[in-house]
Amino acid sequence: MRYAEFPPPPELGAYVHCLWVFEGQDADEPQRIVPDGRAELILHWRTPYLEQTEAGWTPQPQALFAGQLTQPLHLLAREPAGVVGVRFRTAGAPAYLQSHANPFTDRRMAVTEAPDLRAAESEAERLRLAAAYVVSRLQPRLHDPHMQAAADEIRTSEGRIALDDLAARVGLSPRALQRRFLEATGVPPRTLASIVRFRRVFEALQAPGVANWTACAQAAGYFDHPQMAKDFRRFLGCTPSEFLAAQQGLATHLADANVQAGSTARS
Repeated sequence: MRYAEFPPPPELGAYVHCLWVFEGQDADEPQRIVPDGRAELILHWRTPYLEQTEAGWTPQPQALFAGQLTQPLHLLAREPAGVVGVRFRTAGAPAYLQSHANPFTDRRMAVTEAPDLRAAESEAERLRLAAAYVVSRLQPRLHDPHMQAAADEIRTSEGRIALDDLAARVGLSPRALQRRFLEATGVPPRTLASIVRFRRVFEALQAPGVANWTACAQAAGYFDHPQMAKDFRRFLGCTPSEFLAAQQGLATHLADANVQAGSTARS
């Protein structure tokens, strides 16, 4: 399994956070996707992920736009996957979408005009094609740099900045800020603040001295464990312990796969 991130080309710097690639196969258990406050363009060049829907496990389109995530999303790769992703900056998607971002929140939409990466002969070529496609669609007049600045303030403050203070920093009333922020990012400012705080949980899990969920919650900025557990149910549809058990199961699967690969290489 391999995951790598790459900086965007200069012409995409105002709109794109990074480009990324993934190759590999998940464990037999579905993977819960943690929201990060950014929309993405997803281009499969191998077998697309399966996504859990009301109709059951459904293959994703070969190319899709994934809006902001605020609800549980489960994906599964039963066959080797190959993906190139374009992760937009928090307010960067409208220039690509040529529309507001909020209609796409918690939705995955097929993209029919995207390049087909299956014929590309190298990773560099796949990345180049993905970036060139996004550049070709950009409508810079639809980019709202003030809302990107507001999103950056929320991230810098780790989700703690008050709405009135945020509005004052970008020169808007709180009501105007909320309307424009929703259109530019797909979520209200308070929702992004909740996502930013929730992401800190996974950083806290790696920090020294964090020995239990209560310490993890406090390190991430939560009042207590139940408050953090509420966000686990909101964003991932599970308890903290259920999420950790699934991640440990994936780690065991990968370790076993590496052992088997090593044995095959030596035999």
